[in-house]
Amino acid sequence: MSTELVTVILFGGLICLLTLGVPVVFALASISILVAYILGGANDLFIVATTTYRQITEYSLMSIPLFLLMGNFLLHSGISDRLFKALNYWLSGVRGGLAIVSVGVCVALAMCGGFGPGILMMGLIAVPAMLKSGYDKSLALGSVMAGGVLGEIIPPSIIMIVFAFIARLSIGRLFFGGAIPGFITASLYIFYISMRCYFQPQLAPRVAEDATWKLRMISLKEIILPAMLIFMVLGAIFFGVATPSEAAGVGASGAFLICIIYRSFTIKVVLDSCVETMKISGMALWILVAATLFGVVYTMAGAQSLIMEIVESLHVNRWFILVAMQIILLIFGAFMDDYAVITICAPIFLPIARHLGFNPIWFAIVFILNMQAAYLTPPFGWALILMKGVAPPEIHTKDIWRSIPPFVAIQLLVLILTMLFPQLALWLPDKML
Repeated sequence: MSTELVTVILFGGLICLLTLGVPVVFALASISILVAYILGGANDLFIVATTTYRQITEYSLMSIPLFLLMGNFLLHSGISDRLFKALNYWLSGVRGGLAIVSVGVCVALAMCGGFGPGILMMGLIAVPAMLKSGYDKSLALGSVMAGGVLGEIIPPSIIMIVFAFIARLSIGRLFFGGAIPGFITASLYIFYISMRCYFQPQLAPRVAEDATWKLRMISLKEIILPAMLIFMVLGAIFFGVATPSEAAGVGASGAFLICIIYRSFTIKVVLDSCVETMKISGMALWILVAATLFGVVYTMAGAQSLIMEIVESLHVNRWFILVAMQIILLIFGAFMDDYAVITICAPIFLPIARHLGFNPIWFAIVFILNMQAAYLTPPFGWALILMKGVAPPEIHTKDIWRSIPPFVAIQLLVLILTMLFPQLALWLPDKML
């Protein structure tokens, strides 16, 4: 069977199954097994067992459940509420202060637990507070959702671990490659909120807390423990003291201790944290198994040679191909889960980027920045779905959709800046020990 026909069957079948609503893992696995059987008969089905065993015994993937456990323990310790109150004291009386605080807490939660916690916790804490204070709906919703998706690019990001595993790249280098673009994005969010509130003061009335300087200084103690934990985890990776998996283990243990120190440790907290960790880890690991099987089958059919021949036959500037890939990712991201997009596109796009002479770490960061924007783009944006689940009853879907265009524009601006200035993604990884 020709490689072209295998390509049509694999991708055509996958798109059909996803369109029918089949979960990503079952769509990837079933079409891969079918094509493997067509190519080599029953004798070739052994690759299903060997691929599965190799993936579930991969040491580097231990970092996924450990980082998730770290984030879950911290969330159950009440850290989001503590950080929100502490930062709110410092921005008391500043117009748009609650929205800025929401972004700041989301950055902290991203460094503690990845994507999701920021939207869920700030959606429950900050959005009602802003609406009660008379904030514009779009500003309140948009700032929380945009801040929440920073967990995609700010380390430790679970999606980065998945990408690194599929593409066989360094997890640590990806972590620090995303740090500068992630903090630039957060800074631009804060700048946009500040300027918008300055020129349109009716969007965000001043909320004056009874905050003395003594109270502000005392509130800093809420930041010390999570800051120490983040420094220990990311510092250990940056300075070469520990691998990402070892650092994740330290992070999970430290988060458990913070739970005890904050007097929020109960058997229910442990059970809830472990169950949530197992749910997300199970989803990610099964998708990885199915995606790897998909890649193995496609490689067996001669995909790499076909892709390189197509790229070499295109007599266009390499940047034209790169921009075309980004447009494809933006379209896919609007209709598919980011795990699905990464597992399908990364094994195809990364070899093309290497062949064109682009740095793989830089390309991976650009790819993930694109997926960060996908989280905010309807109709499938996960951030929109999560916000709808936790927002007050008076918030409608149209309110959520209307709030995201300015923040998506900021994300695309950072994506373009990272493409134009690769050192934004490469300077920190090059400094790692």
